[in-house]
Amino acid sequence: MSKELLNWLTKRREINVVKMLQDHLVLSTGCAEEISHATKKMISGDRQGALVHISRLNEKEKEADLLRGNIMHELSKGEFSPTQRDDLMHLIKRVDMVADYARSAGRGLKLLSFEKYPNEIKDIAVVFVEKTLDNVNMLKRAVQSLTSSVEDAMKYGDAVERIEEEVDEIHGTVKGLIKDLPSDTMTTGEFILLSQFFYSLEMVNDSCEDSVDYLRLIVVKLK
Repeated sequence: MSKELLNWLTKRREINVVKMLQDHLVLSTGCAEEISHATKKMISGDRQGALVHISRLNEKEKEADLLRGNIMHELSKGEFSPTQRDDLMHLIKRVDMVADYARSAGRGLKLLSFEKYPNEIKDIAVVFVEKTLDNVNMLKRAVQSLTSSVEDAMKYGDAVERIEEEVDEIHGTVKGLIKDLPSDTMTTGEFILLSQFFYSLEMVNDSCEDSVDYLRLIVVKLK
């Protein structure tokens, strides 16, 4: 099965597409690494250090976006069937959304004042970004395993789904904590920004799960 998939992905011009897919995956998942580091720096009071990671995140997201466009162009020239091409395009788009939502979280993080928040918010923010990074790394392993072991790819895909369920629970807890914050803790705008920051992290995880759904579809169609 893995050999068949490898042959499917790596014939003639598609060899270049496979390399571009892997590069795009590294960039997109790298955005999640940067938001994790940035959040921890911001919470510890190292705002300048956080801004360095946010800047790196923005650059990686831009590179990933450009590479996504190049991949779409290559796919249009390749010898894939329309169905194969569509499945790969959908997978790329979902992986790219990991980077998009990580960047959205970075934009929100720059505007937050974690020094004003209670420790419960700070602690759960750290748990949230760590769990998000775990999820993104599982997605990376799942996609990278496609051409070596479909069984491993599915195993990592299952892990993505389990982590996403855990993140849903964490996000539910976050909403409760924000709801119970005293009204004098921050302005209405700051409440909204904090909620949007966590929502963006949630969407990174949802994008991981969506990516795995398309990964499974590709595998099933090759059986």
